[in-house]
Amino acid sequence: MNWKLLLRGLLQPFIVKLGLILLFIPKATFGQQAIVDSLKRELAKEDISLDKQLEIYDALVYSLWEQDAARGIAYGKKGIDLAKRFDNKKWLSILYSHTAMSYFYLSQYDSAHHYQDLAFEPAQELPSLTPLANAHMNKGSIFKMQDRHPEAIKEYLKALQLFEKEGHEQGRGMALGNISHVYLQLRNFKQAEKYLKESEALAIKNNDQESLGSAAIALTNIYQETDMPKAIEYAKKAVDIFHQIGNKYSEAVALSVLGRCYQETKKFNEAALFTEKGLGLAKDLNYPNLLAQLYVNLSNVRYYQGNYRESDQLAAEATLQDSASVDIKHNVLLNHIRNNMHLGEIEKAEKYIDDYTESIQQFATEEYQSSISDLEIKYETEKKELEITALEKQKQLYIWLGLAIAITLLIALALAFIRYRLAVSKRKLAEQENRRLEQEKQLVAVQATLDGEAAERTRLAKDLHDGLGGMLSAVKLNLPQVKDDAVLEAMDVTRFQTALGMLDQSIQELRRVAHHMMPESLLRYGVKVSLADFCAAIPSCDFHYFGNEVRLPSKMEIMIYRCIHELVNNALKHADASHINVQLVEEADRVSFTVQDDGKGFEQQSEKEGMGLRNIRQRVEAFQGKMNIYSSSEGTEVHVELELNKEGKDD
Repeated sequence: MNWKLLLRGLLQPFIVKLGLILLFIPKATFGQQAIVDSLKRELAKEDISLDKQLEIYDALVYSLWEQDAARGIAYGKKGIDLAKRFDNKKWLSILYSHTAMSYFYLSQYDSAHHYQDLAFEPAQELPSLTPLANAHMNKGSIFKMQDRHPEAIKEYLKALQLFEKEGHEQGRGMALGNISHVYLQLRNFKQAEKYLKESEALAIKNNDQESLGSAAIALTNIYQETDMPKAIEYAKKAVDIFHQIGNKYSEAVALSVLGRCYQETKKFNEAALFTEKGLGLAKDLNYPNLLAQLYVNLSNVRYYQGNYRESDQLAAEATLQDSASVDIKHNVLLNHIRNNMHLGEIEKAEKYIDDYTESIQQFATEEYQSSISDLEIKYETEKKELEITALEKQKQLYIWLGLAIAITLLIALALAFIRYRLAVSKRKLAEQENRRLEQEKQLVAVQATLDGEAAERTRLAKDLHDGLGGMLSAVKLNLPQVKDDAVLEAMDVTRFQTALGMLDQSIQELRRVAHHMMPESLLRYGVKVSLADFCAAIPSCDFHYFGNEVRLPSKMEIMIYRCIHELVNNALKHADASHINVQLVEEADRVSFTVQDDGKGFEQQSEKEGMGLRNIRQRVEAFQGKMNIYSSSEGTEVHVELELNKEGKDD
């Protein structure tokens, strides 16, 4: 079995995670102890201003990220209390965010989410959009480290939009880089490269070495799939950049990635050299997640070098550093299984196989549940074989070794298949979530348009009825008085009477138009009464109602009235219908309406829907409804169904 191919798929997600962290660590994070001591002395001064105190508390938080994030949290909380006491929104938002990131580096993600959520409210009250954009960026990064890809993308896109609106190019480059890392972890290299190229161009333009180094890490992951020499070139470039600017955390990440590249090319001595160097830096920084990832990387290298005992010890050390990461946990369990197989510790290997199976089941979905069942069947079969072999102690040692190798091959195949199905499942879920978010955006836009249209129709109807209608009525009342005061000839009298008649017709037409734009009966009595009035005014139209006559939400009533109004007008204008049936049915959980005519119909296969039908379909979709059209030479029937729920019954 080629363990290289299996581990490549297994380790790819958290190798990409390492690169993700680089995008939002500020340069000031990697200050020295002297800087921390200087800040503490400055804070102890008596004549220091409030704004300066808050600035120093914040500087202490992110300066201690490198040395002691837990101690930095204590300074962050003191700064938060001070900012709250004096209602300083700016520093309150920043201190909440930086304290959240301190918890993030300690792998305490629940606390990180809590403090990051608190940063949004004060950030929204600030004139600058940058604090709010940074809050969304940090929130996305926490989601990203938890493998919650749809939520991470959503937060990064919000940050990107705010940075663009603010004209903040460096922030925009960071957001683009973070988005690319999400796609990298999902192994969508085409999308990742698209965002990376844009981020790299901004970094070159702004001479942003941090972002250039992060882009180099990400490009390394992409070229590992197609061009390993180029991947190694980019990894070395990242190491040099971060070493020159003194960013130890990012340098450790870059060294780890470079070690992985050499491991892929089977240059295990070079892989061990760079991974050990990165581990040395990580020990100085003492960040659990980074240490765990470097320990497990070195464990992989030691396995390929044949040092199974040390590989097993390094895997155990990775678990002690960070037991929350699923990817690290699975890699550790795999190393325990194969190391103990080689060491002849079959019972230990069995235990780790059980642990791995249990872990996979916790994160399984219905799509690959059957794969786990297959793994369990194979494992039970292999376990029985081991028990039989254990009873035959008189057999030679090579039988045990042969059996161990066979078990390892079977497990490796099963795990590779499960990992593949898991990756496919995650990608599908991410794509479905992206489609759902896009549909929600479209529905919100349509609903806003419909709300605006209803408001405008109501305003116009009121203006026509109360304004222009009142003026015409006043003219009508004053004209007879003019007639009484003037001497008119017979012909002029006739013309005067004709003008009065036309004025009456204009007033009636004005009232009819105002009524149809927004019927008063619709607002007062509901859709049943307004539709009954509308159909009664048309000799060839019959209205039928079935239901309990409960008022619907006002927006839905307006939508139903407008759709039926448009469908009846279409039947009269275009179908040459002699008879039209309108039916409205109200039930406890749904509403449906049907408009049926005996007109000439139309060919649905060849003719495209007109603007009227498209508008109706769009209105219906805004309420998550379904619309079906049936047309033939004998007439046309349009049927619409709308679902109701308990929340939807309140307007």
